[in-house]
Amino acid sequence: MTLSLFDLHCDTALEMFEKKQPFAKNNLHVSLENTAKFEQYVQIMAFFTSPELDDETGWNRFLQLRQNLISDPCVQSGSATLATTCPPRKAGVSLFFGIEDARIFAGKAERVEEARQLGVRILTPLWAGATCIGGSHDTNAGLTDFGKQALQKALALGMILDISHASVPSADEIFELSAAQNRPVIASHSNAADICPVSRNLSRRQIQKILSSGGVIGLNLYTNFLKKDGKAHISDLLPHIEYFLEQGAERALCLGGDWDGATLPPEIQTVGDLDSLADLLLSRNYSETFIRNLFFENAYSFAKKHLV
Repeated sequence: MTLSLFDLHCDTALEMFEKKQPFAKNNLHVSLENTAKFEQYVQIMAFFTSPELDDETGWNRFLQLRQNLISDPCVQSGSATLATTCPPRKAGVSLFFGIEDARIFAGKAERVEEARQLGVRILTPLWAGATCIGGSHDTNAGLTDFGKQALQKALALGMILDISHASVPSADEIFELSAAQNRPVIASHSNAADICPVSRNLSRRQIQKILSSGGVIGLNLYTNFLKKDGKAHISDLLPHIEYFLEQGAERALCLGGDWDGATLPPEIQTVGDLDSLADLLLSRNYSETFIRNLFFENAYSFAKKHLV
């Protein structure tokens, strides 16, 4: 079964920078080499900066991460192309830019527009703790006044907001801000809280709000978000899939592997090993159509409509 893949979240850009690894061939989860089996590969590359860096230094690190990626020989040669709108079908390897943890705007609203000019299309506003943007999943705080201002501007510029890592109050306000501008909300790398009750996973109410907004959900392969106790395997993703399907998410369900940012199930060492998930789904009588939708079509349809 030949598949294409559109994945909603990886931290590979940071790992490439810190470990001085090229995109073509490396020992990371994502490389040009291990995406070769896919007919088409689209990846949202999240630029994440360590919380050990202050906000201003974090912005400068984002600029370094971006420059490192666009200077990579694969990008320079066109083996991997940078995308700001949905790529055509069979376009090879395409990379979208995202920012994970918008605290790096550091209270400067003009940075939202600068980020867009630098190619950022997906914004994950929060990561951990309380920041100049608002409260993350490990707090009960909502958005700050600056956070609301920055996210309203991001929406007006056509960016997609992502509630992965957001607190419940922050997520509610992100839904409100997005609805006011008739924009969808996504969760790029989160699973179902009713299956694995951690603060990074989604409640039933949040799932329904994402679906109502026209958004999508990327299943996270991080073992701690798959299973509460014991060693998690790829089969532990199945209860999450079934739960999302029960919520009516069949055409909104995607993959957001958290590549190079998480501990993965032992069956999956790189993005190239995702055929083991496809094989597992086939063995459990999921249709090829469902698998193709999960791996690519749902995210591609979303991008075609909203990343324009």
